[in-house]
Amino acid sequence: MRSTLIRADSHFCAPEVLDFCRAARIDFVLGVAATTTLRRHVLALEESTAARQAARSDNAKLRRCKAFFDGARSWSRVERIIARVEAGPLGTDTRFVVTSIHTGDPRRIYEDLYCARGQAENHIKAWKRHLAADRTSCMKATANQFRLMLHTGAYWTLRSLRSLMPKRSIWRVAQFDTLRLRLVRLAMRVVDLKTRVTLHLPASCPDHAIFRLVLDCLPRLVCCAAGRVPQPNPSSQTARPAIRTSPPTNRIGADPARPHNHAASPAAGAGRSTQAP
Repeated sequence: MRSTLIRADSHFCAPEVLDFCRAARIDFVLGVAATTTLRRHVLALEESTAARQAARSDNAKLRRCKAFFDGARSWSRVERIIARVEAGPLGTDTRFVVTSIHTGDPRRIYEDLYCARGQAENHIKAWKRHLAADRTSCMKATANQFRLMLHTGAYWTLRSLRSLMPKRSIWRVAQFDTLRLRLVRLAMRVVDLKTRVTLHLPASCPDHAIFRLVLDCLPRLVCCAAGRVPQPNPSSQTARPAIRTSPPTNRIGADPARPHNHAASPAAGAGRSTQAP
């Protein structure tokens, strides 16, 4: 099998797509609509599968696969067709896929390669629902294309950030909406000092610990986006982002434009501050 593989449903099973994949030496596993010609190859398999399933005591579904060579009139050559026959209490269901992979177990090709395209549908759904990638309301096509590029960049940023989260935490499987609302859309006070920028989080922020982790992951996130391996920076060890207790920011008589003293004791107030170098 070649290094590049295209898998898609029957809408992409067009002669132009098949010819392009052959010319570019790209493997493909594409769904193909059931026709009378294709069903002739699996009539015996459907009957035997239905009979075996009816004889089972647990009444569970039974799946069997078969590979053969055939092709439509519009195709330039015959291809390998894999038929999946599944019999259950509600009847028999048969699906067909066409593939350029001429070796290998038909069941493994269907279940491990073709059925894996369902995860791609989840990625597209997250891209459209959580990042509004389907909003192409500009009058010009080039403007809509640029908006899609921005949405794609936002998708990869959040996906990379989620992959850097602890493996056993809920943030590793969080939806993009959760990451955006809990870690991006935050109300805080920004104080621009001479050597650093201080971010004052509200005292009621429940995600200050994970926000500290996000700040620690930012250098790795930038390196991953640029295709570089992050290198440890000795100077950053002393200027790591920190979350610690500071005096409340809304006390009576306080100057909102004046930065507070970060060396206050934990019992002195309810506010939290995050320092970013």
